[in-house]
Amino acid sequence: MLLKREGHVLLKRGEEVVAVRYVFGRFTRAAHWIRFAILIWLVVSGFYIAYPFLGRDFLTPTAFKFVQTYIRASHVLLGWVLIALTLVRIYEFLFVRSDGRLGLGDELRMGRVLFDRQAWREQIAYYVFLRKAHPVHVYSNYGPLQYLTYIALYLLILGISVTGILLAAPYQPEGLAGTLAGVLKPLEIWMGGLAQVRIWHHWFMWGIILFSVLHVYMVVWNSIRARTLLLEAMVSGYKAVEKP
Repeated sequence: MLLKREGHVLLKRGEEVVAVRYVFGRFTRAAHWIRFAILIWLVVSGFYIAYPFLGRDFLTPTAFKFVQTYIRASHVLLGWVLIALTLVRIYEFLFVRSDGRLGLGDELRMGRVLFDRQAWREQIAYYVFLRKAHPVHVYSNYGPLQYLTYIALYLLILGISVTGILLAAPYQPEGLAGTLAGVLKPLEIWMGGLAQVRIWHHWFMWGIILFSVLHVYMVVWNSIRARTLLLEAMVSGYKAVEKP
């Protein structure tokens, strides 16, 4: 149950009362879970495209052997959706303030945490159990390691998107993929051709898989150890107020 008192929002859970603040809006939460579902299917369908193990029965009529085509089509379609969501998220990062107005994005301004030596020391000390209290940075919602990791994630998504467009272009020569592939042709040549582009595409995928596993682990670990309600925040939008 949520109660408002003295400018704070209090979450009452049985006998426990926790001060919380609203940190994730509805769009942010919805986009997060949509991206999560899309990435799962892209990984699963990507593995199948690389190794199509269905529909190999020669006695089955040809009309029922288009499994690869359907899976590839869904893979490409959801890839475009992921690209659109990623571009919106990058725009929000760069140009949207916390009050919803346009300007220098609040998250972009938080980037100075990357150059804060004390923030690095506190976060590393917390992760190696040399510090009990969770570090709090009054000017940033993220610690330096978290901020750097998120930047790496979006670079991976941009990489897998660009290589995905190059790989889709031969099947959509007159569509958007074909048009963009013409612009990205020097990058394809630099990578060594489509065969090497596919390998890069797979490496980007493994990077995203690794990030996802570590991300889930760290969110759960922090929620339990620091009692920040970080895991619940991506559902309710409310996170526990951390004291410096």
